[in-house]
Amino acid sequence: MVEFIPRPHYLETLREFRDKPFIKVITGMRRCGKSTLMMMFRQEIIESGIPENDVLYINLGNELECTISTYRELIDHVRSTLGTDGRKYLFLDEIQNVQEWERAIETFHISGLDIYLTGSNSRMLSSEISTKLSGRFVCMDVLPLSFSEFLVFRERYGNEGSLEDKFSEYLHDGGLPATALMSGMRDDLISMTISGTYDTVIVKDVMERNNVRNPAVISNLFRFLMKNIGDRTSVKNASGYMVSKGIKVSTDTVDSYIKHIEDAKLIYRARRMDSKTKEYLQTSDKFYATDIGMRNVSVGYTDRDLDGILENLVFMELMFRFGNASVMSVDGKEIDFVSFDGKGEPRYFQVSLDILNSETMKREITPLKDIPDNYPKYIITMDRYPYDNVDGIKIVNIMDFLVN
Repeated sequence: MVEFIPRPHYLETLREFRDKPFIKVITGMRRCGKSTLMMMFRQEIIESGIPENDVLYINLGNELECTISTYRELIDHVRSTLGTDGRKYLFLDEIQNVQEWERAIETFHISGLDIYLTGSNSRMLSSEISTKLSGRFVCMDVLPLSFSEFLVFRERYGNEGSLEDKFSEYLHDGGLPATALMSGMRDDLISMTISGTYDTVIVKDVMERNNVRNPAVISNLFRFLMKNIGDRTSVKNASGYMVSKGIKVSTDTVDSYIKHIEDAKLIYRARRMDSKTKEYLQTSDKFYATDIGMRNVSVGYTDRDLDGILENLVFMELMFRFGNASVMSVDGKEIDFVSFDGKGEPRYFQVSLDILNSETMKREITPLKDIPDNYPKYIITMDRYPYDNVDGIKIVNIMDFLVN
């Protein structure tokens, strides 16, 4: 039996929806752990007493092992393998590789199968499911390892070093599960692994999926977004950068390419929200790397980038915990992030490398004090600030925040 490292944050969600009449859709960037999570939950179902023959897993992304390419072939294979009697569970990995796959899923759903799908292109999945299977599915977005998950992986495979050492590794190498298991290996081998994942996502999920023929356009655009994490980014600015690199491309094309990169889950977009109306503003958004290690191998890592990198880590942690994070505008001033919990209650976050300087502290704390409510407000920093609370605003070290 294969030994897996549990990821309870996601497994608990799958448990809650087990045997419920919804198609469970698991999305996320390639190599972030979707397939392992699916196999982990399949094993859990079998261990609960369900016969192994009633729990079918098919990896549709493995061209060497799977020749299924059409919805009809998929229907025939599942029917001949699972049969029709009793409770059945169906796990389909990388479903987007099957033509008209949604027709097969509709058939399986009507027949009463408990269905779990993974896919690496969020727009493709959401558009097809919304059209054919509206109201009959739930989506769960799987991210690379959070820092707390990263520590669990490190404890299983090499626990050397202090918390600060492990945070430094996470800051540099990111949270791809394969990377987290490479404790003690040379930096160049780790970078090679991350670069290989990036190349696969770019080729398979951006270029081939969207018929993009010029890899230089996508790679330069991704580099531009990664150089500007934490900054407002407009399509116009991105187009100007492309022109400066000698690449002639229209703003509409740049806009569509950004969406392609976003759909492949290489990046996440933080939209701007007005503090009074709670509506999104039609202004420049911010973009963050799904995996900071992938950002670092793309544009390099220097201490000058640490402000943006910390902001990236906090944004992805909020996405992990709450599934949402937006930039907030407060009378022309900016709060880095607001996230809403399951009850719709907000939490506000400022991220700053250093707040020991009084001017920096004033800049970070003023927008938080201007929010006229009593919901939690935080400043997250690399500092070990002498106080944990200033005027009701909590001061939290970044490592403490990520671990707790």
